[in-house]
Order: sequence, then structure tokens, then C-alpha cells
Amino acid sequence: MPFIIFRVAQRLTARAWRAPALVLLLAAVLGWALIAAFEKPDAEIRNPAHYLWYFFVSGTTTGYGDLYPETAGGRLGGAIVIVAGLTAGLMLFAELTLWMAKGRTMKANGLARLHHRRHLVIIGYERDGLRAIIGQLRADPEYAKTPVAAVFWPEQLSGENPDPELYDVVAFDDTAYDRVRLADARTVLVVGRNDDETVRVMLGVYAYLRRHGSPPAHLLAGVHDGGRRVEINEALALIGEDIEPVDVDDPAVVAVAIRNPGVAAIYHNLASTLDADSTLYRVDVPDGAGEWPRLELAIFLLRRGSTLLAVGESHRPNARFRLAALPDEVVRGGQSLAVVAADRPEIPWHEVA
Repeated sequence: MPFIIFRVAQRLTARAWRAPALVLLLAAVLGWALIAAFEKPDAEIRNPAHYLWYFFVSGTTTGYGDLYPETAGGRLGGAIVIVAGLTAGLMLFAELTLWMAKGRTMKANGLARLHHRRHLVIIGYERDGLRAIIGQLRADPEYAKTPVAAVFWPEQLSGENPDPELYDVVAFDDTAYDRVRLADARTVLVVGRNDDETVRVMLGVYAYLRRHGSPPAHLLAGVHDGGRRVEINEALALIGEDIEPVDVDDPAVVAVAIRNPGVAAIYHNLASTLDADSTLYRVDVPDGAGEWPRLELAIFLLRRGSTLLAVGESHRPNARFRLAALPDEVVRGGQSLAVVAADRPEIPWHEVA
């Protein structure tokens, strides 16, 4: 029996906060027993709810004086409460303060476990790019409050997180994916230091998600070298058919790809060729050629095998092009068109209705 009691006490006091907490509990019970035994039957302090209030204010040495024991035995119980509060209570408060400070330090250094859900996880840390991506995302109301967590390699971040108000950080180790709650993320973006590393890390991410049986997250692979894009795409397709490559060097493109799964390929294709058999062309509308509703002009071009992508304000080389159509927009001579077609289109302007 003494051995059992010793083992229980040892387990209770294994953590620094448990010993003062146990002392406070024993003081509360002993104080209540003495007050209940010696105070008058109708004494207000004997009421359990009132005693708890007395224990709190006396144990913290506040001492409002609204409740107090009047007998010698009751005062002995009160003294036990006060002494326990002055010693064990202060120790418990100090341990709580240290625990909170330790938790903050661990979170700032990427060692803590996060508690996010439906968040964005970026594996690979580059501060300027990360800040730019978050700045783009915050402009979208749907992503204005989406938590962001970055998993960093040991040499990528030294010291504490420099932007705790923007994102959390998690140091990469064997528990990193658990601590960042990868299985609960809405989007995972892998940004390796080169494209080969991106593929290797994505393989680990995909295996982790499969192992945890989570629904497939939106997976984005950051591509640096556009010249190897076909090769990288083929490697990623072998890992998972839903992995989406994105040109990671443009934060605006990355942010759009995060918010709109599937559109990253459009940005890449517009920068080179849209499809294997289509190209983006600029076509100037001759001055005085007439004017047409944008919708009618778009239909006319579609019937001739071309797609109207955007309308420019003038013939100038730096003319601003607008993709989104305005209500009842009219296209006039002197403007320019961005058109997708197999060959440079020759438009018979006189035939446009």
C-alpha cells in the first residue's frame, strides 16, 4: 500500500505544475473540513459556494473581508488556505507563466503544433514571395482570414518568425506534417529550392495524405524553370493526376491558382502557346472600320475559328487590355484585340454585322 501511494504521488508530481496544484487541492479540502467542523451551523462561510469564493480571495491574498472564520479551528483552516496560496499558488502561477512563454517561443520558432483547419500550407519558405502571395490573397474576401502556415527547411529561417501577424511557421522534421495539420489543409503549395526538390517533396506530401486517408487537398507544385515544364509536369503526373503546376516566380499567378484551382495552366499557356495548335495574336481594328457590340464581335470571330480574349484601348504598343467585358460594351475602330487562333486571323471588317 505505501508503495502504491508513493507511485501515485510520484506520477502527480512528475510535472512541475502538478505539485503546487496538489498542495492547493489538499489545502482547499483541509480548510473546508476545519471550517465546516468548527464554525457555527448557520455561518455563511460554511456554504460551499461561499467557501469557494473565500478560498479564491484568501488564497490569492486579496482578502476582501466579506467572509472570514470566527472560531479558532476555522481560523486554522483559513491560515492553511492563505499559506498554501502564498506558496503553492505563486509557484503554480509562475509555472503557468513559464508554460505560456514557452508555448509562444515554440510557435515563433516553428516547434509548436498548430490547430488550423481549412488553411493554406506552403512547404518551402521565401519571405518576400510568401508576403506577396498573402497580400494578393487578402484582397479576396473568401481568403481574407484564411490561416497560412509555412514549413521551412532549417537553413531558410533563423530565429523567430518575422511576420507572426501574417503566417505561422513550422520547422521541417519527421513531425512537421503532423504539426502543420497537412491533412486538414484546403490547399498545399510545394516550393522546392529547385524543381527536382519540388517533385521529391510533393511525392512525400502525396504519400502522407494517402496514408492519412484525407480527402485530396488542392495540390500546387511551384515550378521555377519554364524550359523544363513538360518534364516536370510528367513527373508530377506520375505522383498524382490532380497535382497542378504553377509558375512560382510570379506571386500574383500563385495567388490566382490558390483561389481558383485549375487556372494556373492558362497563365503558363498565355505566356507561350495556349495549346498545341493555338497562339495568342494581337489584331488592330482599323480606324473608321465601324463599331460593334463586343458580344456580336466575339460571336463573329468564333464562327471563323478565333476566340476574343481581351480588348485593348488603342493601337499603342503599351495599350491596356481588358479581359472582362463591360455591360453593353462596344468595340470601335482604333482599338486592338487579343485573339486566340491557330493562325494569325485575317478579319473582313466589312462583313461584321
